[in-house]
Amino acid sequence: MTVETVKAVIKFMEKYNRHFEELETFVSEKKAKVIADDLVWLLDSLVREQKLVMEGNNLEVKRLALFEELGISGKKAKELIAECPEDFRAKLTLECVSMEKHIDFIKRTNADIIEIIERKLSIQEKIANRSPSTMDTYTGKGTKVRKHNTSGGFFGEV
Repeated sequence: MTVETVKAVIKFMEKYNRHFEELETFVSEKKAKVIADDLVWLLDSLVREQKLVMEGNNLEVKRLALFEELGISGKKAKELIAECPEDFRAKLTLECVSMEKHIDFIKRTNADIIEIIERKLSIQEKIANRSPSTMDTYTGKGTKVRKHNTSGGFFGEV
């Protein structure tokens, strides 16, 4: 691999890593908002998330084109590092390792988000399937109401 080739690969990988840093920050924030049940933020963030996904897809298309142009298409990171001139090996290794770490973090965090949402939905389903007489109710002062008055009242029996 020539010096010009490795410089072009490193320059592109730096740009790609900046994108993954931004995506990593986003999914971290998203996880916190899922935990906090911040539905407004989650709905408002859909456009931003779609933009990040489209940017990532665009960068991957550009990477494939660049690697094709440089004559290194189909090469794995380990192969590129092995063929890299010694003076650039550490920098290329750093960029490739950073990319792997970002991708692993994003995958793990997205899996965590899905698991959290599934648990929350499961809890909501259990609550929704309970009859009102089995649910605990509390007064404004935190005292548990022992008997539910579901008969009569303003609306009559429901």
